Amino acid sequence: MKKSIQHGILLALAFLLLTAQKCNKDKYEYTENSVIEIVKTPCFGSCPEYSFRIKGNGEAAYNGKRFVELEGEHSRTFSADTVNYLFNTFVEADLWKYDNEYTEQVTDLPTTYLSFEHEGKSKKIKMYYGYPEELANLANMLQELAFSKGWE
Repeated sequence: MKKSIQHGILLALAFLLLTAQKCNKDKYEYTENSVIEIVKTPCFGSCPEYSFRIKGNGEAAYNGKRFVELEGEHSRTFSADTVNYLFNTFVEADLWKYDNEYTEQVTDLPTTYLSFEHEGKSKKIKMYYGYPEELANLANMLQELAFSKGWE
């Protein structure tokens, strides 16, 4: 039941993120000094390798390297609604309470690096194996944005 609710929330979030239209820049609640980034490293198979970085003012950069639909460097600006929701979610998640690294003696998994800079503080988390579900959900949110349409 809990998983169904979480999946429903994640789907609703994905819908919001992908359908939100550009809004007036004055409505951004965060500045370019607040930054969220995800970096996915390769595995021995066909794991997507890419990086995605978004600032609090909506500016985003994507670099698709291997096993992704969109390869190369691209940029775009996301709507204030999307950015505010994303950054509010990260603030509420309080990444500083998590360990800096989640690893085990397991081979052939991609590593995910999740970074957050906000109000003069920064946190970078290495996610390889055994990380909390909340971190996986945050990474999935970022991947939804990274793989969305509309890149230049």
